[in-house]
Amino acid sequence: MRALEAIAKLSFAALVVSAVIGAIAAFGTRFGTWDYQLGVLRLFPWCLYFGVAAFALGLAWAATAMLTGQGDAANYGAIGLVGSILIAGPPLYDRYVGSTLPAIHDISTDTEHPPQFVALLSKRAGAPNPPQYDGPELAKGPDGKLEPTWKLQKKYYSDLRARSELLTPAKYFDRAVKAAYRMGWDVVAVDPRDGRIEAEDTSFWFGLTDDIVIRVKPVGEGVRLDMRSKSRFGRSDNGGNAARINAYMKTLSNTY
Repeated sequence: MRALEAIAKLSFAALVVSAVIGAIAAFGTRFGTWDYQLGVLRLFPWCLYFGVAAFALGLAWAATAMLTGQGDAANYGAIGLVGSILIAGPPLYDRYVGSTLPAIHDISTDTEHPPQFVALLSKRAGAPNPPQYDGPELAKGPDGKLEPTWKLQKKYYSDLRARSELLTPAKYFDRAVKAAYRMGWDVVAVDPRDGRIEAEDTSFWFGLTDDIVIRVKPVGEGVRLDMRSKSRFGRSDNGGNAARINAYMKTLSNTY
């Protein structure tokens, strides 16, 4: 059937266009050819549009092939269908997750006295999101209501906690530094006197950077560790900063 072959090849063609646009958008942003606004917000959506088209055409080909018992251009149809799921599926799922979470991007285990960036201030120069803590700023929850950022964090990331131990600050700080390196971040500052660690975590595809500051200070007979993670770009982090803090705390627990 010529029509079946045409649908399969259209699915494959849409997949190729989707992949090319996605690669151009991602690596162009990563290597500074254009800014975040153009790469992520203007170019990349077209990758998703063509990915969805490839999926719809691939699904139409698969349904028609099963109903007619024909397998014309099976390679094109199967690649278009499966490839579109692999390319468009993850970012579309991220968008769905983002719709269920508040539009915040600054997370701290201490919302009253959050750790502050020092060494990273110069690297954040020009970033759309300023280095100041967003806690008092109003942000939109998934229900559309505006609430302070700190309140939305408490509501949707209630599992985030500071870490306290009956250890000397020097010993715990050493563990905290080792754990930071184990996370694979780019550690840019280690200040034992101030009990401060600063690091960057950069995504592979778009090269988008989130900034991290860890604070270790004596409390009573022990020590307390607080952590803050903030995105340089975007209103919502889709839960990424909270997930990073939780991942670090788990790594810290297994670091000695």
